[in-house]
Amino acid sequence: MKFWDAVAIKLIIGSSHISHIVKYQNMRLFLLVFTFSCSIVFCQTSTAAQDSDNDGVDDSVDKCPNTAQLKKLSPDFKYAAAVNPERLKPGSQAYPVNKDGCEYDADNDGVVNSQDYCPENSEIELSKGVADNGCPKHSDFDGTPDYRDKCPSTPRGVKTDKDGCPI
Repeated sequence: MKFWDAVAIKLIIGSSHISHIVKYQNMRLFLLVFTFSCSIVFCQTSTAAQDSDNDGVDDSVDKCPNTAQLKKLSPDFKYAAAVNPERLKPGSQAYPVNKDGCEYDADNDGVVNSQDYCPENSEIELSKGVADNGCPKHSDFDGTPDYRDKCPSTPRGVKTDKDGCPI
């Protein structure tokens, strides 16, 4: 398509003005020129909806235009029974989104579901913080998350019990 693909269609409306329809890229604009007052009015008409990230929300109102896409698998994937069936269907598809086109965060930890390794944490599990992957924070790497770690400064490599304390 040319940068200016303009077609002027003159419609005489009464005797006071001329209306032109101009197509600019994918938008149709009506340009009304009132000959007696020299004023110009622009209004956008509806165009075909575009959804570049395949999330079901039109790009013109999508507040999160780069929604993560489901990673597709072959329909004959060996473990098909264990995965989201949407991943086995052909074509592009985004993770589920809200009306604004943004991904959900099921546990409200600030990490969207497509990037959250622990998407269903409780408030108690998240009470001591959240790691970048959406799981409960784990500061001393002893195998016990901070929210239930009774010995939060255990040195690395030391074996611990269920409470995070050295054995």
